[in-house]
Amino acid sequence: MRVTAQQDPFEVDLKLPAVNAAYAFKLWVRHSRTWARVVFEHADAARGTEAAWLFPTGKVTSDGWVELASNPVSVTGRDLTRAFLRVEGSAVDLDALEAVPAGEYHAGGACLGVADPICGPDAVCIGERCRQGARYVPPLPHPEHREAVARYLASRVEHFFGGRYTRKHSMPVALAEMAKMLKAPDAWSYWSSHARGVRFLRDWHTSSSSAIEGQSSARRMGLCFIEGHADLTQNVWPSQAGRSDVLVSHVGPKGTLGLVPGDRLVAVDGKHPVDWAASLIDTHFGHHVATDPDVDAELVESLRDLIPRYAKTFSVIRCDATGPSCSPTVETLDIGAIESDLQAPGCDNRPLYHLANPPEQFPGMIGTYHWVPFVPWRDSVLGTDPAEKVYGMTFDTLYGGPGGLTQHFLDANQFFKQNARGVILDHRAGNGGTMDAPEAITQLVRKPVEMGVGPVFPLAAGDVGPESGPEAVAWVKKLKDMGQASFMVGSDQADLALPVALIIHRDGSASDWLPHGMKGAPKVKIFGPHETAGAFSSFYQFSYWSRFDFQLASGDMYLDDGSALIGHGIAPDVIVEHTQTSLLGGKDAPFEAALAWVKGNLKP
Repeated sequence: MRVTAQQDPFEVDLKLPAVNAAYAFKLWVRHSRTWARVVFEHADAARGTEAAWLFPTGKVTSDGWVELASNPVSVTGRDLTRAFLRVEGSAVDLDALEAVPAGEYHAGGACLGVADPICGPDAVCIGERCRQGARYVPPLPHPEHREAVARYLASRVEHFFGGRYTRKHSMPVALAEMAKMLKAPDAWSYWSSHARGVRFLRDWHTSSSSAIEGQSSARRMGLCFIEGHADLTQNVWPSQAGRSDVLVSHVGPKGTLGLVPGDRLVAVDGKHPVDWAASLIDTHFGHHVATDPDVDAELVESLRDLIPRYAKTFSVIRCDATGPSCSPTVETLDIGAIESDLQAPGCDNRPLYHLANPPEQFPGMIGTYHWVPFVPWRDSVLGTDPAEKVYGMTFDTLYGGPGGLTQHFLDANQFFKQNARGVILDHRAGNGGTMDAPEAITQLVRKPVEMGVGPVFPLAAGDVGPESGPEAVAWVKKLKDMGQASFMVGSDQADLALPVALIIHRDGSASDWLPHGMKGAPKVKIFGPHETAGAFSSFYQFSYWSRFDFQLASGDMYLDDGSALIGHGIAPDVIVEHTQTSLLGGKDAPFEAALAWVKGNLKP
């Protein structure tokens, strides 16, 4: 049959025997790449919904039919309430679905913690359930093609990945991991070695993807964590060298475990929370880190979701705003203490919001759900004297181009120049975007200047230029002579008397370029706890069938002296950390510091 746009996604019920057995599912498709899976719903709430994803086997007919198949997967038929085929992708022909008995049945029972040995080497403990890994990856290539596929995938990294820093420091480890594909005995270990190698590239723009990412936990923590300094509990649990302390930033209406802003998360499964989150690189397909190795913001922001999914226990120190004071003891909680099926707040590194008149898109959600819509929010700063004319803009996205935000930022520049004596730009959840958007924002604060050339994709496979000296300077000149795009910031109409504070925290890609373009402007100060992600590159995406994809950062940003920026985030001018004292007192320390500076430097 033909699946049309009106039928996308397409579902058809299947009848399977009411026995526990293992099957490989096969399907023929034509005319389009699809996401295809067989879904199993169970009466057993703990088991929930399972699936078997289908991928090309390499068999193709002369008239264009492509065979898809799953790996052998276990089906708990005895409590199966519904089984059905689900295909996403319009204008595709489907034919000849079959279920073939294959392999041994594995019950996939309960487990606790990502490293629970009860799941064995072929499954992962996610959300207190052993998840059969083979469900989510393609079949093992035919023996005569297996080595060629592995070497081809590794060559994508060798030819396209990264810039100077990442190719030198991350790529060798990643390629060594991918080499394990050559001896992998089964589909799960084969494809896991590839995905793990991609994650070992340790880059903000680089990622592996699989449908296994959709397997999580019903438990939800109704709170968010943030980096800071635990000034009130050093005598109970000293800070760990090289790591920030992890504090509760803000909470929602439910699922808070009785924790409040300023409470401290000291350990997960006995490790520093960041060390624990970093260790998940071995297992977690969605692992995301900064390119700059000194930045942990991505990991801390994700703790709220990672703990219910992968942890067994977590340890906290509770505090009280009265005093303020904190408990002299550490409390360790089991994962079972976390509630299920609740709406949790967004985690955006903003303990509080500070602008008047929140947009209609989220009335009543300010301070609770922490979500900024696509269009930035611009208004006067609460708690300031109207005569001071201090305005702010809160925004996460820097997507420009046709239909994007570039014109919005240009309009904001005009508004600020006409109405403001001081401006605060709050970009603490910097999701990146395109170069024209940060270029537009910088037109408010400085005269025109070129601040580097890039991102420059390799001119030849793996070629990132000489590291230093006259050769590196000549390399940059060559790039410009060849017409490579430069990062052009500023404007002749800039307002050099207007104080502008930029607040950063978790910022990458175009959100690296923004502080790079703002830094050093005559009346700009950048506030935050640490540097940005250092993701000065672009990327290639490699998309396969049924949600099995990967993305590789590629290119670098070069300055006139020949230096390259990838892996080196932009540091704040003023380093400001949250403390337990500030959070317990209802204060947002970086914003308070930015506001004090702006008010002390108001435009006449």
